[in-house]
Amino acid sequence: MKRTTTYNTTRLFVACLSLLMATACSNIDEDERFIYVEPAEVQRAVLIEDFTGQNCLNCPRAHETIAKLQEQYGKDQVVAVSIHGGNMAVWTNNRMLGLRNDLGDEYNNFWGCTSWPTGMVNRKGGLSTDEQWATAVYNEIQKAPPVRISVWTIQQTGEHSYSVAVNLLATEDYSGKLQLWITENGIVAPQRMPDGSVNATYTHNNVLRAAANGTWGTELRLARGEHHTDVFNFETDAEWKTENLNLVVFAYNGEGVQQALCQQLAPSPTESE
Repeated sequence: MKRTTTYNTTRLFVACLSLLMATACSNIDEDERFIYVEPAEVQRAVLIEDFTGQNCLNCPRAHETIAKLQEQYGKDQVVAVSIHGGNMAVWTNNRMLGLRNDLGDEYNNFWGCTSWPTGMVNRKGGLSTDEQWATAVYNEIQKAPPVRISVWTIQQTGEHSYSVAVNLLATEDYSGKLQLWITENGIVAPQRMPDGSVNATYTHNNVLRAAANGTWGTELRLARGEHHTDVFNFETDAEWKTENLNLVVFAYNGEGVQQALCQQLAPSPTESE
């Protein structure tokens, strides 16, 4: 009996480790099968994709809406990305810093943005105005996410290069994609204001800079209870301020964005050789 108890305890320990201590462990049946145990409840994070532009008079209003929602729910629960693209966005030129880029244009064209500000909350219900975001966020944040996302490590492998390990745990069968975006806060650049003036020292936050794993991300298929880890290697532009960069990670499929996470792109301590 003593030997059997020790053997079962070892298997129990392994089962718990396989869930990374995310849940309480149940007893193992006599046939010693591994049992999936529901993890502790995890709050859903909501993604707001804010299609914006520096020549858009009413876009600062949408930026304020995002700030208020993040103040209400917390920045961990409301993840925002400002996508500069389309006719109201501005390219960098010899007179001013512009935030428009090819990636922003591609998303604008794909989603059919023809007026700004506009956006999507978890990619549900199509494009909407910023006046509709509060209700959409409230509705989405109530739902349980089918997948948990965590960033295990962020390592700076070069002056402007990074290696990121992202872990996922499915709380139900999940099929879709995983997307990694790089955003930047604290960019001081001109912005047209609602009164028609130009604020030359406007602070732009949540600005989409690049997609770390392709425009539409990478395929993701998980069974209920399955852990999955991917490592992504990418580079950032030398002109971006490293201390202001964030990594936005989200899982999505045909039903919309299922979970999101935003984390500062700060390198973990380098191990001594």
